[in-house]
Amino acid sequence: MSSTRRNIFFLVVVVLLVGAAIYFIVPPGQKTKLGLDLQGGLAVILEAQDSARAPRTDEGMAKAIGIINDRVNRLGVAEAEIQRQGDWKVSVQLPGIENPDQALAVIGRTAVLEMYDVTDQFDTPYTSEAEALEAAGVESVEQIPIDERLVFWPAKEGAGIDTWYVINTAPPITGSDLKEAQVGFDQNNRPKVDFQLKGEGATKFAELTDKLSKRGQITGRDQLLAIVLDGTVASAPRVLQRIDGGQVEITGRFSLQEAKDLQVVLQTGALPIELKVVDERSVGATLGKESLNQALIAGGIGLILVLIFMIAYYRLLGLVADIALLIYGALLWGVINAIGITLTLPGIAGVILTLGMAVDANIIIFSRVKEEIAVGKTTRTAIHTGFRKAFTAILDANITTIITAVILFFTATGGVRGFALNLGIGIVLSMFTAILVTRSLLVVLAAGGLLRNLSLLGLKTKMVEKSA
Repeated sequence: MSSTRRNIFFLVVVVLLVGAAIYFIVPPGQKTKLGLDLQGGLAVILEAQDSARAPRTDEGMAKAIGIINDRVNRLGVAEAEIQRQGDWKVSVQLPGIENPDQALAVIGRTAVLEMYDVTDQFDTPYTSEAEALEAAGVESVEQIPIDERLVFWPAKEGAGIDTWYVINTAPPITGSDLKEAQVGFDQNNRPKVDFQLKGEGATKFAELTDKLSKRGQITGRDQLLAIVLDGTVASAPRVLQRIDGGQVEITGRFSLQEAKDLQVVLQTGALPIELKVVDERSVGATLGKESLNQALIAGGIGLILVLIFMIAYYRLLGLVADIALLIYGALLWGVINAIGITLTLPGIAGVILTLGMAVDANIIIFSRVKEEIAVGKTTRTAIHTGFRKAFTAILDANITTIITAVILFFTATGGVRGFALNLGIGIVLSMFTAILVTRSLLVVLAAGGLLRNLSLLGLKTKMVEKSA
């Protein structure tokens, strides 16, 4: 196969690659993933707290990240990013979230579910633990029998009265016994959460309710089952008879959205460690759209100026460079979408930077080609020699940039890492288009005699080119 045919075949392959890239690009609004800085959302850093009740461990961190990821998926957040930072921090980015406060309350909630046998209760207008204990006739928690403790159930806003429950210390049933949870409505059409206990949990629940119902028949007093979430009594229903089947419900204290959120955290399980928000950043959807528009305008203006400059200065060679640059842009965009990179403002900055670097390689090549033509070499020989001389300089410059991008990618986080990834991919593709695509285009044009006119190549000196 001749050199010309080989280059034509290569250009056909490039056209097919561009077609594949367009498949991953169109429609842009659906196939390009945008970060929260471009579409709005919530970015939060959670830090594990070390406590006697829930000591932080590597195993606990790994499980917590898995639970958070499950909760985010159940919230329906697309393109969320959840990753560990350092030893005890978790970075959570939720692009496009409409209610950041609600999402934060769900993903960071400990969601410890416990059920207790209530041994006593009393109401008090006092909200501090010390005042409530005094109302109960004791001076400190230590005076409460060792097998009992107080759990505080805050009154609804404006109610003025809080209820305290004395319960057994060890919960007979916990969230580990939960099988599934669903949102429903009670007889008054108020939201509730129904949850089903597993086999062993259902057995323990049946035994507990049987015990409470019999005790109520003996004492003549209502027996309560305290359903406790994160140390607060969510519900305390009366138990009148044994309940088999492990079907339990929590009613009466939340809105429909709160019931859905509760269902999510119960279904995903309790966090094994306590997480505290140490950094929170919320970006509005309007601000994100403005940032995206500004970035697209900046990139568009930069691209147009580069295309005009190349044609004005290098004439036909500049047009070839522009074609290669457009091919590069299509391939880069297609690769970003194909491998699922989430595009952020720093990532767009990396893309715009590689546009200039892609053209820079062509400038070096064209300068060498024009030098060879100026000393009287044929167009074909000048192209071959010019590319050979320019290759080393182009390779050295791009390799150093790739090394920098790799270092940034493995040492940085967040937006800087996205910048490094886009920069690295862009550099590799720019070398592909500048060295291979541009060369093939020039060889085919030279074979067709389209590079004989020196003025079209931007050469001002009048020369008689040798026959190609």
